[in-house]
Amino acid sequence: MHRRNITFSVVLSWLAMSLWQTASAVGPAACDTPSVVEKALPAIVNIQTVALTRENGQPTGTKLFVGTGFVIDPSGVIVTNKHVIENGVSVLVTFPDKTTYPAFLMAAASLVDEALLKVNTRKPLPTLTFSNSDKLQIGQPVIAVGNPIGVGTSVSTGSVSAVNRNLMRTPFDDFIQTDASINPGNSGGPLLDCSGNLIGMNTALISNNNVLGSIGLGFAMPSNDVRMVADKLQKPNDVPYWLGWHLQDVDARLGHLFNWPSVEGAIVSGLEAGAPAERAGIVDGDIIVAVNGRTMPDARAIGRATLGLNVGAPVTLAVWHGDALQQVEVRGESWPDFQKLRSEIVPTKEEIAKALSFGFGLHVVALTDADRQKYDIPPRVKGVLIDDVRPQSQADNLGLSIGDVIERCRDKLAVSPEMVTAQMSYNRPDSNDLVAVLVHKKTGGEWLTVWLGSPDSQDFLISGFDSRTSTAAQNAAAAPAGNAGTTSAERR
Repeated sequence: MHRRNITFSVVLSWLAMSLWQTASAVGPAACDTPSVVEKALPAIVNIQTVALTRENGQPTGTKLFVGTGFVIDPSGVIVTNKHVIENGVSVLVTFPDKTTYPAFLMAAASLVDEALLKVNTRKPLPTLTFSNSDKLQIGQPVIAVGNPIGVGTSVSTGSVSAVNRNLMRTPFDDFIQTDASINPGNSGGPLLDCSGNLIGMNTALISNNNVLGSIGLGFAMPSNDVRMVADKLQKPNDVPYWLGWHLQDVDARLGHLFNWPSVEGAIVSGLEAGAPAERAGIVDGDIIVAVNGRTMPDARAIGRATLGLNVGAPVTLAVWHGDALQQVEVRGESWPDFQKLRSEIVPTKEEIAKALSFGFGLHVVALTDADRQKYDIPPRVKGVLIDDVRPQSQADNLGLSIGDVIERCRDKLAVSPEMVTAQMSYNRPDSNDLVAVLVHKKTGGEWLTVWLGSPDSQDFLISGFDSRTSTAAQNAAAAPAGNAGTTSAERR
């Protein structure tokens, strides 16, 4: 496929960002935005992920990223984008009432950018209601909620600009395009309709090299796709439906050559030997027109329509074969060699151990009178001085700077560099927790929460939704659209 070069660099920004750094007649004014937000907000969370960083494939430390999510089950099941928690070694979610809970990863899809988190609370949680995204209209008003650039929960409004956008990220792309402002940090957040129900999950934006955030080109996964994937991920023994074919879109020239008077549907370009599709009599050059009575516009739609079916269930296909339309029944099988493997998005214990060996990312020394004068530190401030901060470390991400003073660590006064180093060691037996640290900055004192983990702190249960695909699907998944003209430390 050819890509056009245009006047600005068009790129996809997957929105989890480092903490630092013919239309419907109903217009946007028809939305009672305050009421919608009031209804939905209790089920929306901000997400902080301490993620492993790599250089040339090797762990180099940890870094803090932010994103958004929303609750879909009162027991504490949260949906977000997979890239929000990718390489995560610790995940925290914060609700609008400022309560914060550690989260663990229930499951993540291999090709689809979706993951499920779980928080354990003592009370049922409010949830979002899924709306039917198939009924979405171009021009319909929408509301996006997220945590842009980590500033906190924010709301923006706009309308549906287009549907079924193909960003060439997966073989199943079906994005809603919206002009509602979506920025880095909005990933995993909800796109709401005027009833306060979910119609999409904010996932990507198109930007240019001169603009960090929104230029009115945001993209969300449709709610029907989000729900289908979430349902699959919550069933440990659910295996994807497999027909064993390779499909491509039909264009006008292919349609003409195969006497098919349309550009809808998908043409069969390959078959796995002995697969259900081949056994049902489907051959190369057949054009799949409909699935269970529903007309299919392209190969992506067929993939979405069949992947979520129950293994062994019959599916009726309308097939253009030999200048005639035929009805063919096929019973899909389990995806061959499919296993619920530990996902590549979760670092191994060995990788985490190596990353943690780099430490928190700062160096402290005893505080002297010369230091007080140099950094204008008041006499009342007692503690140890930060004299070095490693770039892109957790300390850097938390905003610690040379000249800051650590006054308290845990519940103890910071009496010496050795004491602080020991208290903030990743190798402490009790280090699998969050630690409160009081830091004096130029602006005054500030309590910070520091994650001190261990290689044993990540015992995630990972469920691969679609870990095995056709060659075409694997090629598509291996070709991400890229970054937004910024460094990997600034966003994912």
